[in-house]
Amino acid sequence: MKNLLSTTALLVVLSFSGAAIAHADGQVKDGVPSYMDEAITKLPEKDATQFRDTMKQAHEKNMAISSQVHALHDDIDGIMVAKTFDKEAFLAKSEKLREVYQEMRTNTDEAFASAAAQLSQKERKTLATAMAYPHDKRKEAAKSQ
Repeated sequence: MKNLLSTTALLVVLSFSGAAIAHADGQVKDGVPSYMDEAITKLPEKDATQFRDTMKQAHEKNMAISSQVHALHDDIDGIMVAKTFDKEAFLAKSEKLREVYQEMRTNTDEAFASAAAQLSQKERKTLATAMAYPHDKRKEAAKSQ
């Protein structure tokens, strides 16, 4: 059960982080642009377009393999509710699920690195600052608790 919760948490994290980066197309949610959208709007239009296009390609590549994620979750659900729990099957499916998530993360990281490589140092600093912002806010919140 602990592994199932871990993989579910990983899915949620990857979904949100991937969406934040990949959907960097200037759209806003609830009237507030994401921190990455804000950073990308500070880039020259040509660079912003290239960055968005590269990340969109990675997102599309990940969506093409997302059916594997759904199928593996269905398999894990079946193992969990079976009359007899098959520990080895559960562990094998969980491992495969981690591999698919890793593939998705690698696709996103490679696309981000390719897009960032096309930017100047100043533009990369803009992105680094934007990427640090949510982490800095979480650190501040943790300190105040």
